[in-house]
Amino acid sequence: MKKITTLGLSAALLLAACGTEQSTESTETASGSATMESGKESIKSQLMQFYLSVSKEINKEDTHLNDFEIAQAEDTLPSGTEFTEMKEAAATSAEQAVEAVESIEVPESLSDHQEEIDGALASMTASYEMKIEELGTDAPDFQAAADKFAEADAVFNEMLEENGLVASNLYNEVSQ
Repeated sequence: MKKITTLGLSAALLLAACGTEQSTESTETASGSATMESGKESIKSQLMQFYLSVSKEINKEDTHLNDFEIAQAEDTLPSGTEFTEMKEAAATSAEQAVEAVESIEVPESLSDHQEEIDGALASMTASYEMKIEELGTDAPDFQAAADKFAEADAVFNEMLEENGLVASNLYNEVSQ
């Protein structure tokens, strides 16, 4: 009888120990999962802040370019000297936008997306350079530049959606 009691007690202790170990594993897993979720939220936040900073930096510089493009779309471009001055101001604005894009630094927290972001920023830079080139012609056509910028938009939208964020249109945000 003593053996059965000892055996029962040992079994109870063994089961209790296993239960505690399993409980610890669950807690660690839950804690790790919470940390992962917290990390995802941090990446989401950092990505959104970065995305908004890109349009903010460009919008600081591209006002005259936007004015030109709006006037062109509305068929209200001036003529003569005013047209030339407006084109020159737009070209200078586009050059400043190129510098703004080139100066954008990717936060360390987004290093997993560095390659995609660098590619998107390169497409933006190329788009503005194409606009500068077009502004040197008599009748600037920005369609190819808009298409190039759309490449950057597609990359950013893919990153946003992969991280549970809503896609946006950066081109519209910087063209206002």
